[in-house]
Amino acid sequence: MPCHSSSPWGVLRLSIGILAIAGCSASLVLAQDVAAPPSTLFTAAEPLRFRLEAPFAQVVRDRTDPDPDYRPARLLYADASGAETAIDLRIRVRGRSRAANCAFPPLLLNFPGEGLSATLFAGQNRLKLVTHCEASGLYEQYLWLEHLAYQVLNLVTDTSLRARVVEVTYYDSERAREVTVKPGLLLEDEEKFAARQALVVVPNERIDDRERYDQSALALVEMFEYFIGNTDWSALAPPRGGGDCCHNIVPFARDDGTLLPVPYDFDSAGLVDKPEALPAEALPIRNVRQRLYRGPCRDLAAIEASFEPFLRQRAAITALFASDARLSKQQSGKALSYVEDFYEVLADPERVEKTFRFPCTG
Repeated sequence: MPCHSSSPWGVLRLSIGILAIAGCSASLVLAQDVAAPPSTLFTAAEPLRFRLEAPFAQVVRDRTDPDPDYRPARLLYADASGAETAIDLRIRVRGRSRAANCAFPPLLLNFPGEGLSATLFAGQNRLKLVTHCEASGLYEQYLWLEHLAYQVLNLVTDTSLRARVVEVTYYDSERAREVTVKPGLLLEDEEKFAARQALVVVPNERIDDRERYDQSALALVEMFEYFIGNTDWSALAPPRGGGDCCHNIVPFARDDGTLLPVPYDFDSAGLVDKPEALPAEALPIRNVRQRLYRGPCRDLAAIEASFEPFLRQRAAITALFASDARLSKQQSGKALSYVEDFYEVLADPERVEKTFRFPCTG
């Protein structure tokens, strides 16, 4: 049998483990259901490189569709031994505001329900992929700043999604050509996160009572969103355009039914400061660099308790932005100044009262 494939990477559509063909110079591993060690997908620190094949001209057009269809795709990556693994999956556009504002939209990767146990993606269901958005190198800086926001969240609470840096080769399967090679972020699968934290994924439902949440966890999320300068979130209101709950927050439940809010998607934050990011017109701020606390009226003790993780991790948080070689000198300095301003607010009792207690007085 000759060694050939419609894919430039020489991937054959065969349901076998390791393919060794006379005359071929390489072996190929395809997804199958056999035992595998625990996945390092969201624990490894180095960037994950993979190739994503899909009809990307159509996918990009889908970004204007309010209910985009899934498109057939194939993901290819090399394992530790160098063998290439191929996974057939489906992808679609996700994220209303990013999809509307980005030339290359964010994606949702929908993995098959079987055949993954011997792969890096074992047990994964749906993974959000934060893409580069625009071709400009400045947008890579925005991506790194968003990644650092996830790392800050991981420092201040374990109840947070992990984000893995990836480098993706996008290949248009219909036009048979490479589109681009760009960095991105993979966000942890919600079901896997729930299992890791012994929580339950909350099905779509209307959550209109703030008291259903663990109040200390909700206060911490409110403080984190203030820290990064993000107002594009809600633990109660439905997403723009429909749905029950929530906006850029995923609620999870403990065994007793108490909810825990887990935030994601920080591209509209002042810390990132993308040019297309704008605050809602109803908010009393002119731009996203202006922080606005969006929590309810809380007593001073509760507010100060939400400061504690940020104060305890101050050195580590500052080091993230000071030492990240991916950031330009300008972006690093700008981010550090923004972080320092947050800590100056926390150190000033008058600013604390004005900033965090204003919901109590209107």
